[in-house]
Amino acid sequence: MISNKIKLMIAASVFSVSSAFAGSISGSPHDLSANISLDSATADNGEICVYCHTPHAANTAFTGAPLWNKATPTGTFTMYGSTIAGTATDATPASPSLACLSCHDGVSAIDSIVNAPGSGMNAVAGTNDIVTGLTIKYGGNIGGTPGTTTVGGPNLANDHPVSIVYTEGTAGLRLKTTILTSLGDTVAWVGASTIEDLLRGAGSTQVECGSCHDPHNGGKTQGTDTEVNFLRHTNTNSYLCLGCHDK
Repeated sequence: MISNKIKLMIAASVFSVSSAFAGSISGSPHDLSANISLDSATADNGEICVYCHTPHAANTAFTGAPLWNKATPTGTFTMYGSTIAGTATDATPASPSLACLSCHDGVSAIDSIVNAPGSGMNAVAGTNDIVTGLTIKYGGNIGGTPGTTTVGGPNLANDHPVSIVYTEGTAGLRLKTTILTSLGDTVAWVGASTIEDLLRGAGSTQVECGSCHDPHNGGKTQGTDTEVNFLRHTNTNSYLCLGCHDK
């Protein structure tokens, strides 16, 4: 039989982990309930997670993230394409990067979701604008002008390649088993101990948006306001880049 003291310790540890996780998103740029521009201060539903996830009636056709509450992006993407490090990018973004592009493609409204909060239970085929009285807003567009629609389809050719196989030992890329904190600093990376932990797809082989960014990392990297949003590690002294690139 578990003593009351142990039960209290378990409950306290669960609460502290949950609070830390929730706090990492609350108030960050991904907390759209607080950051979305509204015509009415009371128009938003006040929820945070619903802009990406839903506990019911999720987009089950989407494999890039669990319980996805956004439609699958269907735009035509211009990929990096060129062969680098012995390989080329896929013809279109893989599902882990499509999760980010569900808002950052310059076409999808950030408040357009599959299943509305509350009783919800709308069909996946439909979309719901959960903010009323809103002038349509778009996320910081990858390959386009932030805050506006992307004309001609999202252009990813001038960004770091995504949906590309990480070819270790080629073109200065480190081995996937490289321990990240042994490369010049001792600060832990968010959600990763080795390069392989950063890779996505079958067999952990591909570089995707989530290789460098963690959407739940609260907008601050290592608690520093001056860093780029949601990085898995500070890029001071190019530490983020040097995690994979042996230069």
